[in-house]
Amino acid sequence: MKPRHRILALVVAVVLAAAVVLIASAVPRRPQPAQSPSGETTRSLDTLEATRAPLRELPPSGIATAPAPLQPTEPRAFDADAAMADVRVLEAFGVRAGGSDAEARTAAWLHAQLEGMGLDARIEEFALPSGATSRNVIARIEGLSDAVVVLGAHFDTKPPSPGANDNASGCAALLEIARILTESPVVPTLEIIFFGSEETLGRDRDAHHFGSRYRVAQMSAAERRQTAGMISLDMIGYGPAFHSRTMGRGPMLLSDMLLAHAAGLGIDMTYRKDPGSSGWSDHEAYELAGVPVSWIQWRDDPVYHTAGDVSGHLQPDRIETAGRLVLEFLRSLDAQALKRLLER
Repeated sequence: MKPRHRILALVVAVVLAAAVVLIASAVPRRPQPAQSPSGETTRSLDTLEATRAPLRELPPSGIATAPAPLQPTEPRAFDADAAMADVRVLEAFGVRAGGSDAEARTAAWLHAQLEGMGLDARIEEFALPSGATSRNVIARIEGLSDAVVVLGAHFDTKPPSPGANDNASGCAALLEIARILTESPVVPTLEIIFFGSEETLGRDRDAHHFGSRYRVAQMSAAERRQTAGMISLDMIGYGPAFHSRTMGRGPMLLSDMLLAHAAGLGIDMTYRKDPGSSGWSDHEAYELAGVPVSWIQWRDDPVYHTAGDVSGHLQPDRIETAGRLVLEFLRSLDAQALKRLLER
C-alpha cells in the first residue's frame, strides 16, 4: 500500500472508533446487579427495574404542581330525620314491657345497630322480681381520656303504650349520637347503655329502674370513681318546656355545665328537680352512687303511658334540640372539665 493510502485508512479508522465511543455513551446503561462479597448476585435486574419510582406525569402546562392540601371537614350535625326513622322502627316492636319477648327483640335490634357501627356491643341480662329476664345493651366509644361519660336511654314501655316518646325518642337520639361520635371520637370515653325495665312493674311505685340499678351495682369502686357523669335521655320528643333534672341528692356540676352550654347555644333550658322519692328516670342509681347526672326531658306530654304515644304525635325539632345539645356538650368536654367532674 502506498504511504498516501495508509494515512487515509488510519484517519478513517480513528473517525470510526470515535463515532462508536460517542454512540455507546449516549445509550443509557441498565443498572448492574449488586454483588455479595462472594461474587453472587443479590438482586436481579428485573427486581431493580420494578423498584424504580414511576415517572410523574406533567399537566398540560408542563409544570409539575403540588397536590392540593386536604380541606378540614365540618363536624357532622345531629340528624333529626335519621333519629325519627329509628323512632318508627322501635315503635313497630309494639308494647315493650320489661321482661317481654318484644323487649328482648328490641334489645337484639339495638345490639345489631351498635355492632353495625363497628362497636363491640354486649347484652347484659338480669332477673326481674317476676322471674322474667330483662336486658341492658352496652357499648363503649373510646375517647382520648379514660374518664367515662355514660349516655343512657331506656327502651322498655309501660303497657299499653308503644312508647314513641317514652322512650323511643331517647333511644333514637342516642343511636344518632353514637353513629356520629364513632366516626369522630371526643375526649371522654363514652359508655352507651340502652336500659331494660325502667318502667314500674306491678303496683309498687319504687319497683322500677331495674336495668340501671343492676348496671350500677355491677360497677367496681374504681369504675365509679372513673365515671365523670351520666346523662339520661328520656322523653325528649314532645313538650313546650326543656329541662335538666336531678333528684338534688348528688353532685350538681354536670347539670350546671349542661345548662350553661345550652345557654351558649341559644337553647332555652331550665333546671327542674325530679320530685320522685326514687327518681323518675335512669339517672337515679348513678346519682345515689355519687356520680354527677342530668336527666334531659321535654315536658309535659299528655299521652305518655297511653296507646296514643305514637311517632305521629312527636315534634322532631324537640329531638333535634336535645340531641344537638348532648352532642355539642360532649364535643366541648376537655381534660380540665373532666377533671372537675371527677373531683366530686
